[in-house]
Amino acid sequence: MHKRTAKFLATFLISTSVNALIESEFVQSLLVNNIFFEKEQINLTIKKIEMDGDKLSYADWDWTVGGELGRISKHKNKEDYTSSTDYAKSTTQDVRKISTDITKKFFSNGSELKISYDKSLPVKDEEMYDKNGYQTDKNTTEYLDDASISWTLPLLKNKGGVVDQKTYDLAVLDYEDERLVLSEVKEDFIEEKLTIFLDWINYHTQIDIVKNRLKASKGILKTIQAQNTNKTSVLTMRRSINKSQRLLLDLESKLKAEQKSLNAVLPSVNLDANPLKINWGARVGLIQDLHQYCKESIRDIKRIEIEQLKNKRSVKAYQNSTLADFDFTISATQDDNKGNYSTYSKSSEVEYEAKLEFSYPLTGDVTNDVYLRKYRLKGRQLELKYQDKLDDIVSDAQKLTTELKQGVKQLDLYQQQINENSPDNIKAELDEFLSGNGNIRFVINEQDEQQSLLLEQVGSAINYHKNRIKYNSLMDRLLINAI
Repeated sequence: MHKRTAKFLATFLISTSVNALIESEFVQSLLVNNIFFEKEQINLTIKKIEMDGDKLSYADWDWTVGGELGRISKHKNKEDYTSSTDYAKSTTQDVRKISTDITKKFFSNGSELKISYDKSLPVKDEEMYDKNGYQTDKNTTEYLDDASISWTLPLLKNKGGVVDQKTYDLAVLDYEDERLVLSEVKEDFIEEKLTIFLDWINYHTQIDIVKNRLKASKGILKTIQAQNTNKTSVLTMRRSINKSQRLLLDLESKLKAEQKSLNAVLPSVNLDANPLKINWGARVGLIQDLHQYCKESIRDIKRIEIEQLKNKRSVKAYQNSTLADFDFTISATQDDNKGNYSTYSKSSEVEYEAKLEFSYPLTGDVTNDVYLRKYRLKGRQLELKYQDKLDDIVSDAQKLTTELKQGVKQLDLYQQQINENSPDNIKAELDEFLSGNGNIRFVINEQDEQQSLLLEQVGSAINYHKNRIKYNSLMDRLLINAI
């Protein structure tokens, strides 16, 4: 539509006022005031909590503390005892023990660190016997301190934490998918409401056109009544006015319906004080390389790509799980022991160890193999899904592109017809009628033709802008362009 056309249409809108609500402001109001998106926003927050929780549960420190209190009683009797070595025939032992263990997995390489410490204070009362009979009771008090530290690094299965970290990696992708879902929900909602926005403007503009027609028709009626023309002409003019009034009532009814729909989503906006306004001359920027654009920018394509990444991540984990357990471990342990019998004793032992551990089930893991085959097949399924979705979106975009181009041509033709069908034609026919050389029907026909052209032009313009909204929504740039 030429600038002249846009300016021409704008004259029929009250929304040219300073307080008019333009398209971008309408969208902003929906995004700020509407709670429609709250559910999806909560889903996104839940995904974030789950994602962070998965990482913390994997790599967080795990610290446990335990204690033990107990009493142990033993009685032992040796038959045919001839050895001179004494033995404890009866033992009573009080056990007091405290222990703590700390473990941590490292997210970067899948290794695991373990630290433990045990302290115990057992007290023993023993009755000792030998071949000569009863000996004096011996009391034993021992203090035991055991500390150890070990670090294990997987070299084959779970190397780099590929198996253990799967849950977190999938949670990260789920979170990204949920972000796309939220954007898609917002854009679908905005597209739906912008359609109502355009319908409101459509009926509002048509009402102004019909009102202008009625005003002109009533003026003509007064003129011909003042000229004392025949009653047939007056009756014909009144019938034309009645027809316009019926059309006006129908349009006003449709406008009220659209206004109720808008009030439902924007109850705080007064459309009488803040009528809607559109830039009639706005044109959509058509994309030249649709295939490349869709691969880079379309959310539905990105979501399938996320599905593919999740599938590949699962395949990677199941592939790794088919390998043998082959771990490298280094550890250090210190045991301190001090106690007393008839004399005081103390000992300390330190042990260092480095080892490689290997194990592999000769029968394999049937469940793991089943899932591996499943996700490999699913990978091909997702490739086909990706291509089908890409082809569908490109096809829809090409259809809309054709409609948009044709829409511009159609608007240019309407403007050409309007320019040729000047309002002066109505005045000329009226002058002819008043001079007695014409017929009032010619005047009404000129009015009908002008009104029809204007209404059709508005309908064509609204249809173009609806296609513009559809195109931008299909290309996932409706919110970007609108805001």
